[in-house]
Amino acid sequence: MAFYPLNETNILEYIAQRPALKDFFPTNANLSIREVGDGNLNFVFIVENVNDPANAMVIKQALPFLRVVGESWPLTQERARYEAQALREHNRHAPGLAPELYDFDEDMYTIAMEYLGNHEIMRKPMVARKKFPHFAEHISSFLARTLYFTSDYYLSGPEKKRLQAKFVNEDLRKLQEDFVYTNPYKESEENNWNPLVDDEVMAVRSDARLKLEIAEMKNSYMNHAEALIHADLHTGSIMLNEEDTRVIDPEFAFFGPMGYDIGAVLQNLVLNYL
Repeated sequence: MAFYPLNETNILEYIAQRPALKDFFPTNANLSIREVGDGNLNFVFIVENVNDPANAMVIKQALPFLRVVGESWPLTQERARYEAQALREHNRHAPGLAPELYDFDEDMYTIAMEYLGNHEIMRKPMVARKKFPHFAEHISSFLARTLYFTSDYYLSGPEKKRLQAKFVNEDLRKLQEDFVYTNPYKESEENNWNPLVDDEVMAVRSDARLKLEIAEMKNSYMNHAEALIHADLHTGSIMLNEEDTRVIDPEFAFFGPMGYDIGAVLQNLVLNYL
């Protein structure tokens, strides 16, 4: 099948021709479709049975460019494959802490997965100072299980290398290398800031010791293949409520330093419990 972008008009026909999805909704169900993608990269559709809101799914499609910019910024669609593979690993090792994966279409670069209608993106309630009593337990369990069971502590050398070979993810890794560890510390057209902090920006760029520390962190990110990490585990990649926590959007996943995910989560925990 040749790739084409999904929309509210053609998505039901698409679902009907996918063997793994065609029987998900009852025949003649009254379905609503919403495109809710608010990120930089992808289309995200919620398809929901109006008469049974629990009968719903999410369809996520990777476009061949950076959505927030447009076709002038090409971007690999293979990110959908890495996300689907990571979801399988997360559900294998930490069941109930990631969305269930229903289907992956390698021609259309689409992922069909569980709709978390009773959850919210962590960023919003966190800003409102809302507390989640089970978040610490859930997220620590997710990290402990996904990192341990994909590392040398559990896998044999050959097993780990075979799994690692499935998660090269070179293009999205390069994005992180550039936008986290390189561009902010030098002149770069992608950088933007409020002119009121010009002095602080110049101070960062002239701080040789800081840049040396950042370079060491970048080296660790690039070369310490300890376990399968999420690699983008901020509060926009966690959906939760007072009883349940799910880690979403693992399209940056690759074998990297465990501390990259652990450090991000520790920051979230500190902010949630201040």
